[in-house]
Order: sequence, then C-alpha cells, then structure tokens
Amino acid sequence: MTVHPAITDPDVRAHLERLATRAGTIPSGATDADGDDAARIAELRANPSWVRLPDDDAIASIDLDAGGLALRLYRPRAGHRGTLVFAHGGGWVAGDLDNNDALCRALAAATGSQVLSVDYRLAPEHPFPAGLDDLERALHFAADGADGLVDPALLGVAGHSAGGNLAAALALRARDGRAPGIRVQVLLCPVLDAPDPDRSSYRAHTENLPLTAKGMQWYWGLYVQDAEGPAPVDAAPLRAPDLAGSAPAVIVAAAVDPLSDEAQEYAGRLSAVGVPVEFVRREGVPHLFLVFPSTPARDEVLAAIAPAVRRAFTEPREPRRLVTPSSVQETP
Repeated sequence: MTVHPAITDPDVRAHLERLATRAGTIPSGATDADGDDAARIAELRANPSWVRLPDDDAIASIDLDAGGLALRLYRPRAGHRGTLVFAHGGGWVAGDLDNNDALCRALAAATGSQVLSVDYRLAPEHPFPAGLDDLERALHFAADGADGLVDPALLGVAGHSAGGNLAAALALRARDGRAPGIRVQVLLCPVLDAPDPDRSSYRAHTENLPLTAKGMQWYWGLYVQDAEGPAPVDAAPLRAPDLAGSAPAVIVAAAVDPLSDEAQEYAGRLSAVGVPVEFVRREGVPHLFLVFPSTPARDEVLAAIAPAVRRAFTEPREPRRLVTPSSVQETP
C-alpha cells in the first residue's frame, strides 16, 4: 500500500513503508469504518508493538495502585520538578500502561518532570466519561501526594491522541474547581472535537494513514454512546463556550492528521483569551508519529516543547490572571 504523499519526513516515511510491506496495509487498527467492531477492537488490544521498555540509566519506573486504578510513575534519575498525569492513546478503546511506555520515558527525559501514566477504563465496555473519571481519580491521587512520591503543588496533565482529549477535558474540570488545580496541560496530537467531515484536515486525510477521517468517526462512536447527539464539552473540549482561566497549554499537532485543524483552533482560542500557549505543528508527519521508533521527529518536538513545561513548574502560579500568550511556532 502506498504511503500518503504528504508524509515527507524521511525517517517516518521509511518506518511506515516497512510496516506497510510487512502487513500489506498502513497499520492503525481503524483506517476505515468497515468490518466487525469486536474483531477490530480485539486486534487493537493485541497489538504486539506495545511493549514496555526496561528501566534505563535516565528513567526509572514505579508501578502503583490507587484503589484499584493501575498507574506507572516515570521518574528521571537525575532529578525532577513537577508531575504530569498522563493518559495514553488508543482511540479510547485500546491501550494500557505499555503502549505509550517509550513516549512517557521520552517526555520525562525531555522535560525533567515525572510522568504518572494511567491505565484508565476503555470503551465500548466503559464509554464516556469513564476514562475521564479515571484520569481525574489519578489526579486526586497525585494531589494527595501519591504515597509521598509526588509534590501535590506541582501538577499537570498530559495525553497523547485520545489521551490528549482526556487531558484537555480534565484541565477544564480543574479550571472550574471540579478537579485539583494544575499548572500545565500537555496535549500531544489530541482529539478536541467530535469528528467533523467538513474540516479541511478531515477532507484531506481519508486513506493510507495511521489515522483517517473514517477511523476517527469509528473511535468516536464507540466512546460517546449518543454519537449522533450534541457532543458534551467533557468529550469535545473545543466546544467549551469559554476557555479563559485554563492552565497554560502545550499543544503538538501533526500536519498530516485529521486532527490537525482542531488542535490549531484550540491553541488559537486559548491564546485569544490570554492563556499562555506553546503550539508546535510538525510538518510532513502523520498522527502517531510521536510513538514511532527510531525517528528524530519525536525527540525534536519534545525538545521544542520542554522549556514551556519546565516554565510551568518553576514560575509562580497565578491562576486565572490573563497574560500575554507566548509565541506560536512551527517546526520543519
């Protein structure tokens, strides 16, 4: 199968070509809306590429239990400041503590922060808002000190893909006082709205990609039971009528991704109401590029956003004060 021509990053493209040659398709688990849902979910959940890495000289990991909720804490051995409560990707229907293991390690190493990864409940067995509620439980656990492992005054939320959706929704709960306070929200190629086939990024990304427009619609229909009705804000944070007072945001978008437009729009709306925003749009890469192995793109993007995360954990906290937004940048 041909890799989408807009994927121009040579390392990412080579990785996808290897996968396509081996599997006969661009593997994503949901590149279209056809087939048996149960079989496709089973295939996603059995993905052998989701492997836990051993501890290394830079990052140690600690498995925890918070009242039946499984967590994994990634701790930089050289020291850390702040903790990001992290939600993995997987379209709300797949994933566990292993599938974003490498990304969590890289995020902790780049930012000098702890990363507390959450094994939240999955749809369709546990649809919206079960996963979000689990992430909030983990944030409460961190705010209580996580058995002495976390500074409750230095907390943030983070997530990749569907996990970025959960992190953004939890950041709104925190802003409204419905969850513990946070200093930063790190949204990595996030889902921020219900699928919108009229968005230009949806129209442009329909095939030969790790995530397609139809695939996104399939995931959404399993997560939100009333997928045809109005999207609740806790599932579609972009639909919040007001974003003022939100925690500073770090947002990454992949240019070759149905979700790229909504990420840019969310960054723009936050910035317009005075929320500090660091927005990085990586050209020539698709959704999931942050979890591909052996590609410099991930490390370059994490290095670009790391200063904003570190600032959030070092500057005095002044919630709800409107400030001048930081610059928006694009990486080649």
